[in-house]
Amino acid sequence: MRLPNGDEVTAPTPVWGLDIQCEKGTNLSYGPWADRQREQLFLFFFPQDYQTMKVFIFIASVPGEIRQVQQFDVRLNILAEATVDILFSKLIMRDGKQENQTNAVHMNVQRGSYFEMTLPWTVSDDGYVTKINGQFLHVDASSSLNYRNLLEAETLDYRVNVHYPRVWNHHQTWDLEFNGCKATYHFLYAHKEFFQDMIEDWSSRVPPDLLHFVPYSWNFIIRMQEFELITLANGYNWVDCEHQANAHIAFCGELFDLRFTLPFTDFLPETVLLKFIIVGENVDLSLFLPPTNTSSNIITALSRNARLIEKEDRPKHSFSSEKWRKFCKLSSGWVDCWHVPELQLSISYTYHPVPPVGPSPQANVSTPEKEELLLSPIRAPHRKKSPMEIIKNLTPEQFDPTSVTADCINVDLRITKPSEIKLYGSVLRMFINLKDCTEQYPPCPTVALDRLIFEMNKRYSETQLQVVVSPLILTTSDDPNHQRLSAHQHLHTGFLMLSGLQMRGDAMFSAEERSLDEETLEYAWLVELTVGTLSGKLTTPQLQNIITALEAFVFTVEDAENSLRHPRPYLYCYHGTPQPQCPQTTSEHFCPTTDTIKYKMVRASLDGISLNLVESGTILCFQMQELLSDPLIGMEAAHNFGTIVKDHNYALTSHTHANIRLLHKQRFFESVVGPLVELFSTTNDIKTKSCALVAIASLLPWLPHIVLNAHIQKLLPVLLQGLYTSDFSKIGEVSINLERHDARCGSETRLSTLTTLASLLKQNASPAERHTSTLISFLMPLTTYHPLTVGVKALECLAALVTLPVSVILPYRNESWSIFGQPDSGLFVQTVWGTTTTLIYTTPSVGY
Repeated sequence: MRLPNGDEVTAPTPVWGLDIQCEKGTNLSYGPWADRQREQLFLFFFPQDYQTMKVFIFIASVPGEIRQVQQFDVRLNILAEATVDILFSKLIMRDGKQENQTNAVHMNVQRGSYFEMTLPWTVSDDGYVTKINGQFLHVDASSSLNYRNLLEAETLDYRVNVHYPRVWNHHQTWDLEFNGCKATYHFLYAHKEFFQDMIEDWSSRVPPDLLHFVPYSWNFIIRMQEFELITLANGYNWVDCEHQANAHIAFCGELFDLRFTLPFTDFLPETVLLKFIIVGENVDLSLFLPPTNTSSNIITALSRNARLIEKEDRPKHSFSSEKWRKFCKLSSGWVDCWHVPELQLSISYTYHPVPPVGPSPQANVSTPEKEELLLSPIRAPHRKKSPMEIIKNLTPEQFDPTSVTADCINVDLRITKPSEIKLYGSVLRMFINLKDCTEQYPPCPTVALDRLIFEMNKRYSETQLQVVVSPLILTTSDDPNHQRLSAHQHLHTGFLMLSGLQMRGDAMFSAEERSLDEETLEYAWLVELTVGTLSGKLTTPQLQNIITALEAFVFTVEDAENSLRHPRPYLYCYHGTPQPQCPQTTSEHFCPTTDTIKYKMVRASLDGISLNLVESGTILCFQMQELLSDPLIGMEAAHNFGTIVKDHNYALTSHTHANIRLLHKQRFFESVVGPLVELFSTTNDIKTKSCALVAIASLLPWLPHIVLNAHIQKLLPVLLQGLYTSDFSKIGEVSINLERHDARCGSETRLSTLTTLASLLKQNASPAERHTSTLISFLMPLTTYHPLTVGVKALECLAALVTLPVSVILPYRNESWSIFGQPDSGLFVQTVWGTTTTLIYTTPSVGY
C-alpha cells in the first residue's frame, strides 16, 4: 500500500509463535533422555526424505493470496525464582549387576531469565539456520557429586546457531557461544569423568553407518568477563566435602576467552585434530590455605608485610586489590601470587579415535580395511595380510604398543607482556613476632628475566624436557636504617646476574614384563644442567637476605607438617604388584619400588663465577682506617686491627658462636695491608703515620710466614722506617713527644716489629740485602733498649744478617761494637762481622 506521503509499505509477514510465562515454583528438567524423545518427535512429524530442499521464493502479499509464514518463535520467560535440572545417567556395577545411576546439574536462576528459539520455515540458497538464545540471571549451579560447588554467575548468556545445508548429508555447523559476567567456576578432577559421562549419555547410541553419516562441526566460544576459576590443591587429590578445609588455587582476571572446534567431518577417521585457544587478560594466580594449615598464617603475614621494590629501587605496591572478587577475597585469606597482563595458551591434540563396538564389519573396521577384506577372495593367495588379520592373530603378550602411532599433544603458552611472580615462603622462626613487621625491614629479593621457555616431548618409551632461561638478574637491598658513607652508597643495592640456564631431562620407560593395562616402568632419569656465568656484587646482609628467602621458600614447599596421607596404604614394587603381595618380598625386606632402583644421573657445568662479596670484616676495616686519623682514638683503633686476627680464649671463637671462616686471617690481611701501607707512606701527620705503623705491626705476629713473605718487599721499607720513628724517646734526630700510654704502646709496637722482622730474616734474608747498612745502624742502638726482650730481638735480627753473601757484609768486617747496657742489665754483646756472632746475656736466674 502507498502512504499519503508517497512511501510504499509492504504488509508484514504473519507472526507464528509460542509465549510461555513461568511464575513461582517453576522447575525445568532436560537431559539426554528428553533430547532423544525430542528427536523422535521431530522424526515423526518431519521425517527425513533425503532429498535436496527447494529454495523458498518469497512472493509479496497480494490481496486474496494466503500470507506465507517464515519462522516459528518460542519464548519462555521466568518471572520468579526457578530451578533448571540437567539429568543424565551412567551404568555402574552394584552387587554384581549393572544399574543406571542418575546424575544431575542443578541450577537456581532468578527472575528475568529467558529462553528463545527460532525455527525457520523457509529455505535459502545455503540452507536454513535454527537459532537458540537466552540468559540466566544470578545463576547458582551445583553438581550431584559430594563436592557440590560448580558455577556462580551474575549473568550467563548462551547462543546456539545450527546451520543446515540444503543437501541432507552435506556439512552442518553448530555454533555455541556462552558469555558469563562475574562468574565463579569450581573445577575438580572428578568433573572430568562427570561431564564425560554426560557426553556419552547424550551421544548417539546408533553404531556408525556410512549410509546415514552426516558430517558436522561444533564451534565453541566460552567467554567470561571478571571471572574466577577455582580448583582444589590438596595432596593426593583429597577433597574435604564436610568441613571445606581445602587448599585452593584460583585463576582470577578480567577476561577469559576459550575457543575450540570439535570436527566430526570424516567417517571413522584415522586421526582427529583438536585445537584449543585460551586468551586471558589481567589474570592473577591466587592461593588459599585453610586455617587448619600451619603455613596459612606465615603466607598471609608475608603477603601483608613483605616489602617490594622495582628495578629502579623504588618501593612497589602489592598487586591491586581493586578487582572484582566474590570467592577469592583477600580479606578471607587469599594471597595473590602471579599477575599476568596478557597470556595465550594454545593446545593442539591429534588423537586416534577408537570406533565403538558394534555389528561387524562396519563398526570396528575402517573403510580401507573393509575394502581389503571384501576384495581378499579375488586376490593372489600370497598377498600381504591386512592389519586387522595381523591384530587378530596376536595375543596380548605379543602385542607391541610401539607399533601403534601415538597421539600428539602440543601445548604452547605465551606471556608476551611483563608479568610479576611472588614466590612465597617462610621459616617459622622468622615470624614469631609478627607484630614487629614494619617497612624498615630489608625488601624481598627480586628476580627479573626476559624469557622462560619450557618444552616437553613425551613418547611411549621416552620423555624429553627442556627449560631455557634468558639472562636472569636478582636484586636485593640492605636495611633502610643501615647508613653508609657517601663513597659506599653503591653497596646499598646488590645484584646477582646469571647469563643463562638450560636444563635438559630425559626419562626412559620400559614395557618389559608389563601388561597392557599397567603403566610403563621408568628405569632411568638423566639430567643435564648447563649454567652460564654467575656474576654479581653482594654485601653480607644482602647474602643473608637471599639465603633467608630461599630457606623460607623451601620450608613452605616441603611443608611436611601439613602433608596428607596417601589413600593407598601400600606401595607398588617394580613388578607392578603391591609390595606385601610380591613373591620377591621376604621377611627381611620388601621388593623395591621403581624409584628405588631407578638409575639417576645428573651432569652439571658452570661457565664461570665472578662474585664480589663484601664481608662485614671488610666494611669494618674501611671504617677503622678512617679512625686512624682521629687524634683521640686513632691509637686504640690501630691496636684493634690485631684484635680481629688475634687468637682469643674469650671472644671471636666458635664457643662464643662466632662464624670462623677458612683463611679468615689471610683474607683480612690481604684486604687491609695495601691501604695501610699507602696511608703510612702518603700522610704527613706524624701521629697518623704512627697509628698506621701500629696497625700493621699488630697484624704481623698472628699471620703465617708464607703470607708475610709474599709482601716482604712492600713491608720491609715500612718496618725499617718504623724502627726509626717508633722510638718514643730519642732515636737519632727524630723526637716525638707522647703520653705515657703512647710510650707503652711504642715499646709493644717496637717489640712486635722486631719479632716479625727477625722471623722474616730467618726465613729469607735476601730481600734485606740492599738495606743492610740501615738495618745495622738501626738495630745496634736497640740492643741496649729496655725492656731486654727488645734488645734480644734486635740481636736475633743482626744474627740473621750474617747469612747474606760475603760481598754484602764484607764492608762491615773491621767494624765491631761492644755495647754494655745499663748496670743492672747484665748484657754483653760482641760481634765480629764475617766470622761469627756471640750473644752473652746474664742474669741471676737466666743465662744465654
